[in-house]
Amino acid sequence: GRTLKKGVGLPVALFVRSATYGHLISLLRTRARSSNILRNEVMKDIPLLLITPQIGVRVLTKKMEQELLKIAARDLNPFQNLSIAHKTTLENTSEQQMQQKIEELLDLDTDNMRQMLTPEERGRIAGGFGATDESTIALLMEAKRKDSVTDSGVTSHNDQSNLQDIVNDGLAAAVRSSDYHTARQLLILYSIVATQSDEIDNLQEPDANGKNGLGRINKSGDVSRSFHTETGNFSDSIVKKEGSGELQKHQIMPPPPPLDTDRLRSATNSDGLLAVLGAAQVLRAMKDGGAEKRVYECVSAIDEWIEHGQNSIAFRLSSWRDQLAAQADLKIAMAHDSSFMAFISNKAITNRKLFARKLKDAVTTTNFQSLTFLKAICEIVSKMHNPCLRLELLQFILGLDNRFSVAHLARSVELAGSCLSIRVASIAGIEESS
Repeated sequence: GRTLKKGVGLPVALFVRSATYGHLISLLRTRARSSNILRNEVMKDIPLLLITPQIGVRVLTKKMEQELLKIAARDLNPFQNLSIAHKTTLENTSEQQMQQKIEELLDLDTDNMRQMLTPEERGRIAGGFGATDESTIALLMEAKRKDSVTDSGVTSHNDQSNLQDIVNDGLAAAVRSSDYHTARQLLILYSIVATQSDEIDNLQEPDANGKNGLGRINKSGDVSRSFHTETGNFSDSIVKKEGSGELQKHQIMPPPPPLDTDRLRSATNSDGLLAVLGAAQVLRAMKDGGAEKRVYECVSAIDEWIEHGQNSIAFRLSSWRDQLAAQADLKIAMAHDSSFMAFISNKAITNRKLFARKLKDAVTTTNFQSLTFLKAICEIVSKMHNPCLRLELLQFILGLDNRFSVAHLARSVELAGSCLSIRVASIAGIEESS
């Protein structure tokens, strides 16, 4: 019965006062949040109403909800919950608002979603409006299985797989809604599913508090937390353990199949989204061999500059003027202009000698498709204070444009490392449990 302890029972319906797309999507999010908070299956099918003085009460029927989802996936510009969006950014995240964002994630596995939307459209819903880990993983695994059937049967003329198409569509929707967290979630889940789809149900946390990626994925209805935490320093958690036998053999795991994010990177100036799209590009450069090839080119270019710079102060001054012009014309993401005194003295030469030595060490000791490469880049970036040429060369090596400052590079490399380290940790957990 109704008591002060148990309350008055479950709500009988949820309603809005206007039929705008913003309010209707908010209604779907509220239903998802209510289901997560109250932990009751009934809430997943609770009636949704429109109540106004003019038309009275109208029910959002299953058919109308399906039409709403089709419009949201195909025609509607995606958007976040505006009441909490300003508190869930990369620079400013409130724990309370972040928890609400997670509770409002939509389920892509409902009958309405599966019957009315293509996999690509569900991917757009995941990136633009947000979806639970479990349903997003199910979507990606379904695409992975279809790709496997295609690979074993008919040869496709398209280099892009269905899985990559879905993730690219989802990332595009995340850019349109300016949602760093859903973009990060998609990249992490894609990195796992693309290479180990068969063991996805056995994913383990990379560390005790889930700092570096996914929380434990379960089937009990717990709120998903794949993008709850900030990008952690992967070198403190996984790479540091590379001397131990259990993870050493997993360090050479290659990155997932590359995603084409060039167009998306040019479409946003969001620090968070640049970090995610930059991480996707870093993984791509590792996978296709571009990073390895460009590292050798950079080592050769730096050695040549050092040789000329040691023998001619005029060359160093000319280099300084060229650097200033590049910073002004290209708006290269520098914290400060190039220091005149660094080029007059030997400081610029010393810095570049050290940079060249670290690159050479990375070339000789690093597998370019493993965590050790990212660790080497992370160590180089952490030692940079006011870089000019060194920053440009790292941008070139990783295939990033001149908007990527040292901070952007650090975030992108750390997130790419998180994607790989989560896969390493999950495989180690799978083998321990088998």
